Amino acid sequence: MTPAPAPTPPTSGPPDASLTRSWDLARWTFVAFGAALLPVMVMASFDFGTTWDEKSRHRYGEFIWQFYQGTRPREAFGETGGHLYGGLFDVICVALEQWLPGNRYVIRHVVNATFGWVGVLYCGRLAAQLFGKWAGVAAMVLLAASPRYFADSMNNPKDLPFAAMTVMALYYISTVSPRSPYLSWTTAAKIAVSLALALNIRVGALLYVGYLGLLVGALAIIERNTDWRRLANIAFRLAAVVLAVLLLGTVFWPWAQGAPLWRPFRALLGVANFDFGGTVLFNGRDYAVSELPWYYAPWWLLISTPPVVIGGALLSMLYSPGRPDTLRRLGLWAIALFPIVAAIAMRSTLYDGIRHLLFIYPVVVALAAAGWTSVIAGHARPWVRRGAAGLFAAGLASILVFDVRFHPNQAVYFNPLVSGPRGAFAKYDMDYWGNCVLEAVAWSATRARALGMPIAISGNPDQLVQLDSERFPELYFIPPYRGKHFLHVRLARGPAAGVKELAEQPALYQVKTADGVVLCNVIPGPAYSEFEMLQSDATRRSASRPAGQP
Repeated sequence: MTPAPAPTPPTSGPPDASLTRSWDLARWTFVAFGAALLPVMVMASFDFGTTWDEKSRHRYGEFIWQFYQGTRPREAFGETGGHLYGGLFDVICVALEQWLPGNRYVIRHVVNATFGWVGVLYCGRLAAQLFGKWAGVAAMVLLAASPRYFADSMNNPKDLPFAAMTVMALYYISTVSPRSPYLSWTTAAKIAVSLALALNIRVGALLYVGYLGLLVGALAIIERNTDWRRLANIAFRLAAVVLAVLLLGTVFWPWAQGAPLWRPFRALLGVANFDFGGTVLFNGRDYAVSELPWYYAPWWLLISTPPVVIGGALLSMLYSPGRPDTLRRLGLWAIALFPIVAAIAMRSTLYDGIRHLLFIYPVVVALAAAGWTSVIAGHARPWVRRGAAGLFAAGLASILVFDVRFHPNQAVYFNPLVSGPRGAFAKYDMDYWGNCVLEAVAWSATRARALGMPIAISGNPDQLVQLDSERFPELYFIPPYRGKHFLHVRLARGPAAGVKELAEQPALYQVKTADGVVLCNVIPGPAYSEFEMLQSDATRRSASRPAGQP
């Protein structure tokens, strides 16, 4: 990936003045959109429910917090699966919980949304650096409007923060100078810090250390740099970055901190072959993870990406204004495709759709922005430019409409290749995070308020029902095995037959998408007859109350 030199706006003549105004408008649009987006994402995060990993991840953050307080030894961080991940995000949330009032998972979602916003900002900066300021604006808008990225920004505590930090690192890597020694110490520090932040979340950050080395090596070959003193200086700077990433990248990763020079590499192999014992619903069939078809990841990426992003990415391959731009696009395509190819070749453990590879999505969006803007602004034929602008606007409008209509369940987005969420139902995992459980719990709370007393609730998955019900004083959670709860929440997840059966099950309330897909049911619990008696008593009291008396 050859870095793009920063453009200098011309200063004289009518055409140059017009171009300068266009750059200024793009710059201010970039700033205004970024400033407006943060509060929107933070406010939206309140509508999203707790997800599968959040309780265990928060507990991990508490353990690391105790580690730095001196009350938990490093030896307590055993090899239990969670040791393969760093805890930066979780420690931030635990630290904020010490000073901020409110539900801990609401706080976590605000932090998650902030990471999502950082990812949008740096995706825009990356596209602007490589392809121009309007490409930066387009990339920001496309990424923020992408339903699955937006949804993951609210409550995905591992994949989303990692995606945000890696696109930040990729932006700083794109600022490497094409002239020896390529890495100024300032640039090296920015790259090292951003990659260390990423490594403190997921070990895949090591891939980007490799990308940096390949870029610097390619620049040295292009420049025909054969002076051994210069090469030694370059190697020293690269080694300093690698060492800084490994040392700083394990600050919030106690297990790896025990041997920071080799345990991260061991974790990289461990993550690729993580032992997941569940089944995966894919194309209408239930698969063991080890038996998934090789095309699981590329097909999921294809059907869960909006057409406007796919179209722009294809344009980035078909139309390029010049050789330097083409080289930058090839570099980004290599970065986007390599993890998929590696996962296929290594038969890596993948499930829950494309979320383990979410970090490549901002790169695809940057390419899509480059494709659209190069045609809209640079094609020789005006009718092609106008047509491309119309298609871009229509594609963007379609996903914005989806975002509004399906809120807060944007995570179930599927594109027209599989006829949207309705066509994907019972063929692919829908709400694998369990986000929709919050809506079912909130409905139960309205029943409790109408009754005028707290009621017992439970369900499956029980940990999500419990954590979501903590937001509502009208509810109290009872473990399902005790069989004493009034209302039971059931998530539509699992084998295809079970998902279909749940959709057809009589329910007191169903959480549905805008196109009618059932995501979650509220059904009578074992003690529902007692609940009905309480309702009848409340109705009689209300009927006997004199008119006008509260």
